[in-house]
Amino acid sequence: MKLLRFQNRKFHLICYCLSVIIITLDQYTKHLISLNANELYFGIQIFPFLNIVYVINKGISFGLLSELNISFYLGIMSLIVSVFIFFWIWRSSIKIEIISLSLVLGGAIGNGIDRINNSYVIDFIDFHWTNFHWPAFNIADTFITLGAFIYIISSFTKTTKIKKLK
Repeated sequence: MKLLRFQNRKFHLICYCLSVIIITLDQYTKHLISLNANELYFGIQIFPFLNIVYVINKGISFGLLSELNISFYLGIMSLIVSVFIFFWIWRSSIKIEIISLSLVLGGAIGNGIDRINNSYVIDFIDFHWTNFHWPAFNIADTFITLGAFIYIISSFTKTTKIKKLK
């Protein structure tokens, strides 16, 4: 697989739009979940392995550090990191890097908005196998994870071949 290296700013703008779509989707789904919070406290089964639930997460991933009540500051940090990622995307000329960072950017801003506005993030996707439940997560978390995964996998192929795109 060849990575594409290029200087096309139009592609950067399209990827920024991708980030905005992710932010919008994330905020919309969290809004819908919060409107139905009372019905979702015990969860609604979608599939035998998937529930929709309402979970308030004041910590970081998987609820870690939630007892420290630092969610607002995590939101500020998330938005500062998002500014860094924004410029990283703009300076990059590697297509897969731009795409992966755009996914991370959309998710980071989505969760950052919640932390600043609410001092918590709403998580609602509950995957489980019998009685083992993976910690609940949301759309922003999904795109952050997907973007990070793509970025890490692509970093192993960067040294092999990079194709320039005019």
